[in-house]
Amino acid sequence: MRSGSVRIFRVAGIDVLVHVSWLVIFGLVTWSLAIGYYPPLLPDLTPAQAWVLGAISAILLFASVLVHELAHSLLARHRGLEVDSITLFLFGGVSSLRGDAPRASTELLVAAVGPLTSFVLAAVFLAGSAIAGDARLAAVLGYLGLINALLGAFNLVPGFPLDGGRVLRALVWQITGDMRRGLEVAVGVGQLVGYGFMAWGVVEVLAGDAFDGIWIAVIGWFLQGAGAAQLRQVRSEAHLGAVHVRDVMRGDTTAVGPNTTVEALIETYLLPGNRRALPVVSDERVVGMVSVSDIQGVPADERSLTRVADVMGGRGGVVTVTPEMPLAQALQAMLTGDYEQVPVVEDERLVGVLTRADVVRQVQLREALHLE
Repeated sequence: MRSGSVRIFRVAGIDVLVHVSWLVIFGLVTWSLAIGYYPPLLPDLTPAQAWVLGAISAILLFASVLVHELAHSLLARHRGLEVDSITLFLFGGVSSLRGDAPRASTELLVAAVGPLTSFVLAAVFLAGSAIAGDARLAAVLGYLGLINALLGAFNLVPGFPLDGGRVLRALVWQITGDMRRGLEVAVGVGQLVGYGFMAWGVVEVLAGDAFDGIWIAVIGWFLQGAGAAQLRQVRSEAHLGAVHVRDVMRGDTTAVGPNTTVEALIETYLLPGNRRALPVVSDERVVGMVSVSDIQGVPADERSLTRVADVMGGRGGVVTVTPEMPLAQALQAMLTGDYEQVPVVEDERLVGVLTRADVVRQVQLREALHLE
C-alpha cells in the first residue's frame, strides 16, 4: 500500500494502484446510474438489473480512465521518461512520472495523447451502441461513449494539472524557453478555472441542485489547489540550485541487521536514539529501510520473534541516493515514493541518511535568504 493506495495489478510493467477515494466515486456512479440514468432509458429494467448495469458501467468507466492514463504512460516511456505507476482515485486517474519532460515537444505529445485516446474510445463505444442488438448493451455503450467524450473535453480545459493545462505549459515553454514560466501561466489559468467551477457549483446549489453543485465545487477546489502545489514544488526545487545531497545529508551511519528482532530494534535503536527509521544493512550493503510504520502492525507479544527482514520496506529494491546527486533529484525520488528519508550510499556503503525535513529546512533557509 502506498499513501492510501493499493496495488491491484501491473500492465506493461507499470503498477496500477487504486486509492481508497476511488470507492467513493465508484459507489456514487453506480448509484446515480442505477437510480437516475438507466430506469428512464430502459423502462422494463428491474431494480436489480439497473444496479448491475450501474456497477458494470462504473467499472468500465474506470477501465476507460486507465486506458487514458496508459496512453500517457506508454508514450512517456517511449520518449525516455520513467513511469512509476498509475493511480485511480476520486477525480479519475494520474500517471506518476519520474521527473519532468526534457523538452516542450515531449510534454506536449504526452499531455495531448490522453484526451485523444478518450475521444477515440468515445467513437468506438458510440459506434458499438449504434449497432448493438440488445437495448441494455446499447445503453451501456452509449453511456461509455458519452462519458469518454466528456472526459476528453474536460481534460482539454487549459488549466494545470489537467492535460489541457499541460499542453498550455508546453506551448508557453516552447515560446519562452522557460519551463517554469510555462508552469506559472498554466497554474494561473488553472486557478481561474478552479474558482469558476466553485462559483458554478454555488449557483447550482442555490438553484436547488445540491448534489451536482457540490460535486462541481469540489472539482473546482481540486483544480485550484493541485496546480498550486505543483508550482510550489518546482519553485522549491529551483531554490535548491546547485545544492547536492552531501551538503544536507546527516552523516549518521547507524543501521540494523536484517536478523535483528523488532523488540531489539525498538529498545536498542529507535527509543534511545529518538529515531523513526533506520537503514537495514547486510554484508555492508543497504538492503532496506525499517520505520515505525513498518512495525506498528506487529503485536507486542510477537516482537521478540519477528525479524526486521520480515517487516522492512524496500525488500523489492531499496531507493538510495548518493552524496554527489543534486538535491532536487533526490527530493524528486523521495516524493515519488513518498519516503520520509532515504539512505545515502557511496561505493555501495552506507555513509548517511537524507530526510525530507532536512530538504525542507534547506529550501526554507534559501527562500529566507533570497538564494536561488
